[in-house]
Amino acid sequence: MKNKYAKWLFGVLAIVLVLVTILSTVVYIVDPFFQFRVKDDKYLINVRFACGGLIKNYDYDALILGSSMTQNFDMDVFREVQGVNPLHIGIGGLEYEEELELLELAYDAGRADKYFLSAELYMFTGDAKKSRLPQYLLKDDLLSRCRYFLNYEAWFRFIPIDLGLMTLEKLGISRPAAFDSRTSIDDIENWETDFEYGEEVVISNFLSGAYGVSEVGTDNLYEKTTKKMDTYFDSLQLDKGEHVLFFPPYSMLYWASCSDELFDIMLDSKRYYIEKALEKGIKVYDFQTAEFTSDLNNYKDLTHYSGEINDWMTEQFLSDDYLLTNENADDFLSALRVKRNDFLKEKAELFSN
Repeated sequence: MKNKYAKWLFGVLAIVLVLVTILSTVVYIVDPFFQFRVKDDKYLINVRFACGGLIKNYDYDALILGSSMTQNFDMDVFREVQGVNPLHIGIGGLEYEEELELLELAYDAGRADKYFLSAELYMFTGDAKKSRLPQYLLKDDLLSRCRYFLNYEAWFRFIPIDLGLMTLEKLGISRPAAFDSRTSIDDIENWETDFEYGEEVVISNFLSGAYGVSEVGTDNLYEKTTKKMDTYFDSLQLDKGEHVLFFPPYSMLYWASCSDELFDIMLDSKRYYIEKALEKGIKVYDFQTAEFTSDLNNYKDLTHYSGEINDWMTEQFLSDDYLLTNENADDFLSALRVKRNDFLKEKAELFSN
């Protein structure tokens, strides 16, 4: 009886071992999240799952990292204008803790000489959140590798599609056009052509409540925000390469939508952020008072702008027009207050209720 039980147990373990070996081998060969090698224009790419592998293994010397404000940067334009080989990681609603996780990974990879980081105050206003990035894809230890080989996302969400795309390629069959941008590393999460732009669209969405300024409690907000900024700046490893920070050009409707109290706190927090950055010798660009920010035709909602503006920013990184210094920082902050007040007067009917 014992021998039968032992044989049965041994047989089950052998089957499990064979299955685990097969599953692990397939994941290693396909490598859907680029943990061992990078294959461009081959697989379905989800930035949250692919970002770790790309940062570790992609061939780049400049890293563009930020929220949805960075997702429409054109990598061909960036290469031509900046003379770099960029990797673009844009994650909607990116939190500063998540950005620091990815930066630490990039620092360890040692590939980038330059970092372009979007400076967004919302990152520092909320309560601490659990990272949404799959931690096992940011690490290279044995347990993380095992999780990668056997995880649900790879096997049921991506490998079947990736194998399908590979099969179509082998058979010489054109894949559906919908996959073209979704398999390109240069186009990760690019949404430029997925939405309508224009004042009518922006105002309609605003009045419907579809898009608005996230509600933030103002009690001790400045203290909480600046404390997180201290942590952020203390975590930057400035010896790893040049860091360039930039305030994305939200529409003026965004700032007008903030209560006066919240706007004042945000402006004070922004001043603190700028002072900390300049103190550390970091380049900071402020695009939030650009002329076009009052023209809602450039936007799809309160904050998100067209790819043309991303191209414009790429050019501006070579200019001093929007570069902040200790001498002009207050002028930029004052200009934002003036533009907000002018916009409030011009669009008073939007806020009459």
